[in-house]
This record gives sequence, C-alpha cells and structure tokens, in this order.
Amino acid sequence: MIYKLYHGSSPYLSLGSAHAFINTEKTKNPNLEIIPIQGDTEDPQKVLDLVSSQSLFFQSKLIFIKRIYKNKKKSIFLDDLLAILKTNTSPDILVFWEDQKIKSNTKYYKFFKQSNAVEGMDSLNKRTFFQWTKKILKEQNIKIQSDAIKELAEKTNYDPERFQNEIEKLALTDDEGVITKEQVNTLTSDTLEQDIWNLIDSINDQNKINSMKILEKLKLQNVDPNYTISMLARNLRLITLTKFLTSRNKSYSEIASELAVPPFTVPRLVTASKKYSDEKITKLYTKMSNLDMQIKMGQIDGNLGLTILLPYIY
Repeated sequence: MIYKLYHGSSPYLSLGSAHAFINTEKTKNPNLEIIPIQGDTEDPQKVLDLVSSQSLFFQSKLIFIKRIYKNKKKSIFLDDLLAILKTNTSPDILVFWEDQKIKSNTKYYKFFKQSNAVEGMDSLNKRTFFQWTKKILKEQNIKIQSDAIKELAEKTNYDPERFQNEIEKLALTDDEGVITKEQVNTLTSDTLEQDIWNLIDSINDQNKINSMKILEKLKLQNVDPNYTISMLARNLRLITLTKFLTSRNKSYSEIASELAVPPFTVPRLVTASKKYSDEKITKLYTKMSNLDMQIKMGQIDGNLGLTILLPYIY
C-alpha cells in the first residue's frame, strides 16, 4: 500500500500538492477509483473498514482522506489506522491531507516521516513566493514578463491562491502570447481586501496623504466602516504582539509563526511597532472601541468617524 501525508502552514499549497499527486496517479492509471473522505467528520469505523477492504475486480483505489487529525475520536482509532497501513499489501493508495502543520513529535507525523512519505508546505516569503510562481508558470506553460509577475504579486498581496486565480484569468484573455505589466494593471482589478491592506500599509508607513486617499476610495465603494475599523484593530493587535515578541528577542520566523502571518510581513510589522509607544497603543484601542460603538448606535457617521480617527494613529 502506498500512503502519503500532505500538511503545512499553507493549506492552499499543501492541498495543491496533494491534488497534483492524485492527478499524476490518475494519469498513470485511468481506471484508478478515487474515493474522497471527510476525515474530520467521518465515522472512524467506516474509515478503517474502507482502508482494510479489498478493491472489487482487482481494481486499485485511491482514498483521499481530508483532516483526519481533526476527528474528535482520533485518539481511539488512529493507532489502528496506522497499523493497517503498515501491514496492508494491497496496491491501493492513501493520500492524507491536513489543513494545518502537524507537529514533528507526534506519532502521526513520525509514521509517515520514517517512510519518507510526508510533504510539508509552509507559507511563502517573498523569495520562495517567486520560486513558486516560476514553478507553476512553467507547469501551466504561461508566459509573462518579469515586471508583470512583480506587479501581480503586489496586487495579490503575495497570496498564492489569489495569484493563481488572477494568472488563470489573464492567460484566458491574453492573445499576444506573453502577459505584460500593462495587461496586469488593466485586467486585474483592485479588490476590497487589497484596498484594506494598502490602507494598513500606508498607516504603518506613516503616509497620511495616501491613507486619506484610500479612505476616500473605500467610502466611494460603500465599504462598511465597521469592517475597516475591525481590520485596523487587527493590525494594531499584530503590532502590539510584535512589539512584545521583539522585546523577548524572538526571531522573524518565530514571530511569523506566533502571529500566523506570512514571513515577509514581519519586517514591516517590526518597523511599525517601533513607532507606537505602549501609551499610544492603549489610547488607540480606546478610541477605536468608542468609535465602533458610536457608529453602531448611530451617533456618528462611520466614514466621518474614520476620518476623525486617522490623525490619532499618527
């Protein structure tokens, strides 16, 4: 029996790797039966029975089990499942995917590791992001200018899933053979999420003029001011935690892990955290909380409130 485990801090990338493996096996054997299992909610006995059962008519099967490590009963049946994998000599294939990073000291991880059957996909930093884009563009035979790649990376905030979605749309609309920076700017629209992140970046960079421009843009898009405030509060929370972790001499990789943010965002958070004193952070939290309440009670217009809030941030 062949078995593999895909996991990591980037669920999108690990799931993509799992699907790539499954597609390869299906190409090698078109008659391969694919059986998906929701491991987090499936009855454990059904999983054990399926894994241990023989395929009909000697037709091999591939069982794709998702999130079994989140099953509340895993402590009862996981040992039995691993034992079956170890002794089963059938030609079947089992692919396990977890939407989290499995700790290396767990029995689950060690079982796959000892057979060199584990693949971890972690969040990308800027360097590894561009390595990843080079790989997927080659696999999909998509030609794009280097400055267009950088532009699209910025527009998608270095998010692999968003980059993949946009590059697929660009490839469908491209008639020239090579995607250009101009096409990226013309055909890739700024998303609400990107506008919010641009606002946060401008605030962290202390760029008052650009912050006001983005706030005005959000107003014209009828974005809920409460949502904007919640994102600003999240950014302030990340800055506060970054300030604490750097005071404990934590490395950038440790900070990224603690905050569950992409590694390439940490340097900017560290820089921003140096601009905020503990007193200023406390005042901002109070101001945001009061403003959020006033908006919800209809005591002040939300967009006006954000405009009033902005000077307190600097």
